Amino acid sequence: MLSPAESYFQKNYLWPEETIKWRGYPGRARSMAFNWWFTIVGWAMCIFLFMLWRASPEITDVRLPEVVLVLFALWLALTPLRYALRARRTAYFVTDKRAVILEKGLRIRETVFNPDAITDYKLIRRGGDRGDIRLRLSQTRTKTAYQEDKEKWIPGLTGGNVSWSGVAPFVSFNDGFWGITEISMAATALTDLVNSADRGAKY
Repeated sequence: MLSPAESYFQKNYLWPEETIKWRGYPGRARSMAFNWWFTIVGWAMCIFLFMLWRASPEITDVRLPEVVLVLFALWLALTPLRYALRARRTAYFVTDKRAVILEKGLRIRETVFNPDAITDYKLIRRGGDRGDIRLRLSQTRTKTAYQEDKEKWIPGLTGGNVSWSGVAPFVSFNDGFWGITEISMAATALTDLVNSADRGAKY
């Protein structure tokens, strides 16, 4: 049975002349480890707010800033659950035309890597032919607000318009294929995709 993301891709996103070479899904455990430090910060905030509430001599009216702070602390604390739900809604594809990360939830989110935009990718292999593929965007692409923010706040990330590959302290679903099975097949499909683009550019 197809997942909602894969079903949507085949019905609405796949080009008529396009062929899927590999498909996969984010590993649930790998996704839950994304940005693990969010959880520590969130629970620390929750404990701190609870201690403030316990120490309060009297119960007062709850104000909007306090509600927002509590909700934000819970949002951070529940990071593993949020990412596990995103992983369930996400699918990865490598076709003979492009690589796609597609998430189908209340709205559709997609990241498309055309062959000429895949200038480098890094495989991190684990046991059982599992692992991560960190994709990087081409230097020829126009900067996005996400890339400008990285260049502003992360030392050494200047001088080129290359997408960050998802190394700590922040990991994005849209930076690569995370916790996938059959990583060898995915890597072969990506290599064929890039090589086909290189051959096309020569002729």
